[in-house]
This record gives sequence, C-alpha cells and structure tokens, in this order.
Amino acid sequence: MKTVYFLTYLMIIVYTLGETLRRGLSYFSVNATTMMEDYLCGALMIVAAFLWAKGSALAHRYMIAAWGYATGGMFVPFFSHLEAYLRGATFRADHSHEDLNSVILKGVIWGISLICFIVVLRHKESTQNTVARDSV
Repeated sequence: MKTVYFLTYLMIIVYTLGETLRRGLSYFSVNATTMMEDYLCGALMIVAAFLWAKGSALAHRYMIAAWGYATGGMFVPFFSHLEAYLRGATFRADHSHEDLNSVILKGVIWGISLICFIVVLRHKESTQNTVARDSV
C-alpha cells in the first residue's frame, strides 16, 4: 500500500498540474468536461490521500473511489486514442491519431490506475479476511 499511497500523490500532480500545463486553463472554453473530469479525479485523490494520512476509517473507501474513478475516467481517452491510432483516423481534432506518445502516456496512466484500484480492493479484502480469522 505504500506504493499506492505514493502513486496517489503522483497522480494528483498528473491530473491537476499536468492537465493545466498541457492544455492551459483556456481549454475550459474548448472542452470543459475533460478538464473537470481530471480536476475532479485530482480532488478525489487529494481527499483520499489526506484521509489515509490521518488514519481515517473512511480512507479506504475514498481510495477505492479515487482509483476507480481514475481507472474509468482514463478508459475512454486511452482506448479511443489507441483505436484512432490503429485505424489511422483522427476522431477529435485536438487528439491527433499520429501522436503515439500521447497514446502511450494515456495507457501508462490507465494501467497504473487499474493496478492501484485492484491493489486497494484486494488490500481491504485481505484485511477483512485476517480480521474474520482472528475473531473465530
């Protein structure tokens, strides 16, 4: 879980600062949905990391929510960009199908999110199993 906790902070930077530096705040006038999706993900991760650091009983639920949201939120951007690349057709003017580096970056972010989501889910599962065995 230490790695997931570290990656939570890294992804806070990726989703908030990275999105702002990459597109600029003026992108809100182009596609506010995309910007809000990334900022909301960053905000969920901030709350989850804060609760985790404080040892809150809600921390685990917020980690699940944050990583689940990140995984789902990156699914369409990654796979639609990958599909555009494989088909050789640009689906959106601001996502050129020729930009392989962007496809790879989105794939890495999606992969990290999926792995962290699974780890967080399994961590809770193994903790519950341990508690159940100890109480018997």
